[in-house]
Amino acid sequence: MSCFGRCALAVIIPVISVLKVQPVMFPTALLSTHTGGFENFTFLDLTGELKKITAHHEELNLIPDCVYTGFLGSSEQIKIIGDYIDEQKASGAYIFIDPVMGDDGKLYSSYTNKMREGMSKLAMSADILTPNITEAFFLLDRNYISQPYGKDFIDNIINSLFEKFHKTGRIVITSVVLNGGDYGVVYGERINKKVETGYVFTKRYGKNYPGSGDIFSSVLCGKILNGEKLEEAVRTAVGFIDKIIEYTIDAETPAREGLIFEKFLESLV
Repeated sequence: MSCFGRCALAVIIPVISVLKVQPVMFPTALLSTHTGGFENFTFLDLTGELKKITAHHEELNLIPDCVYTGFLGSSEQIKIIGDYIDEQKASGAYIFIDPVMGDDGKLYSSYTNKMREGMSKLAMSADILTPNITEAFFLLDRNYISQPYGKDFIDNIINSLFEKFHKTGRIVITSVVLNGGDYGVVYGERINKKVETGYVFTKRYGKNYPGSGDIFSSVLCGKILNGEKLEEAVRTAVGFIDKIIEYTIDAETPAREGLIFEKFLESLV
């Protein structure tokens, strides 16, 4: 949770709530601001509280319909959440894993190989997995190849993810650039033993806003929990991000403040 900055729980909570799903938080850290573009921010590691929170929820017999994970800051956090997911999946919870590890062909500076291995193990439990293209390479233990790609290459990536992580389920890969310049999201779903894929293209804005991935994944998660088909949920999430990026650019808001999403929350319902 960043006290200032539109990212992580600060955007996940309102998006999930407006989609009529009750968010139950497992905060992993408390920061005065997010880390993108700010200096001298405060950071309180809450790893020690995670086991206490999960234990208390279990005492109360709180059984979630879904467990949705984003950035996890240490191997210990990944292990704690992994154990929790194993228990809740056995009770029927839907597991939504956003394997936040890196971007632009690189792991985040705070990410270690041990954490990457832990995230790959966590991904095995996913009913839906939503890496960006960089994270897809790391999940497959492949060296990153710069974009753009052909559709055959992307089909190989998504089929390899299905083969490695689950024979059923759904996968959504963001930030994909195809030969010819098309940019957007590829999604896949195994239906009748066959992986069926589709693409949703969008405009490439040339600006990066902290929290945009969190907003995308939260819209996607909320829509799926509302019973929408995967293609429809992906199109809604992409369309929402488009709308708020255009508005934020027109407003000349500094990138570090994130996307102005509050004005458009009502449009999700």
